[in-house]
Amino acid sequence: MNKSNIILATLLASLALSACGSKSAEERIAEQIKDKSHSLTADERPRAQANAKSYYEKEFPVVYSNGTRGNERGVFLECRPSDSNFNGMVTCKGQVPQINGGFKETTRYCGYTPTLVGCSDEDTVK
Repeated sequence: MNKSNIILATLLASLALSACGSKSAEERIAEQIKDKSHSLTADERPRAQANAKSYYEKEFPVVYSNGTRGNERGVFLECRPSDSNFNGMVTCKGQVPQINGGFKETTRYCGYTPTLVGCSDEDTVK
């Protein structure tokens, strides 16, 4: 068996194996409905990120080591669109400055629909 036949056989075998594990669009949607998850659309993802950035990248009060007071900006890390669900909120992470120095990673739940603006520390809509 020459080298091109081995490569072709390997490629066909890997394609056959990957085809067995793939799900149809209908199966993926049914699974999301069962899990009560929702894949963010192209419009929803930037909306969630904008809400998260408005929370994490604002200025927080801090006290510097020399005793003076000031402000530090937090850092937005990510939103996890796989954690979204039908309540209009998605899990986002970022780092906020601590009052006595350093940063702490926190989780907030940020809206991705036009009606849910901002972030909350609870994954519920009130």
